[in-house]
Amino acid sequence: MSSALTNLLQSLRIVPLGHGKSSNQVVVVPSKKERLKLEDLPEIALEEVAQHDSFDDCWVVIYDRVYDVTHFLRFHPGGDVIMDHAGRDATIAFHGTGHSGDAIEMMKDFLIGQLPTKQHIFRTGKNKVLSLGIPE
Repeated sequence: MSSALTNLLQSLRIVPLGHGKSSNQVVVVPSKKERLKLEDLPEIALEEVAQHDSFDDCWVVIYDRVYDVTHFLRFHPGGDVIMDHAGRDATIAFHGTGHSGDAIEMMKDFLIGQLPTKQHIFRTGKNKVLSLGIPE
């Protein structure tokens, strides 16, 4: 895909997925203006996350943050692995898989909330060692 076309698609928030010239899959992501600021993230309890466990409505928790990956599932090469963790914590599966910097950056586009402090597993107090590399 030419860089001019890639730039145009990205300005429209249409991100090409996959690698190589034959990749024709795209996903539309929210505008950066629509992204939630960390201090504005709503708390979403695990009980609520658990209700979003289908291919048509899929939320996962990664490092105590809640992501709505519904529209990303069909394009992600590990969509079946994501579905194995739909509606629950996927941190270990995420951490155990190599993800590019671009993929980690793209996570911000799907961030919808965070777990209540009492349900945190990875972000307890000032200990953020396990969440290094995850966008703040």
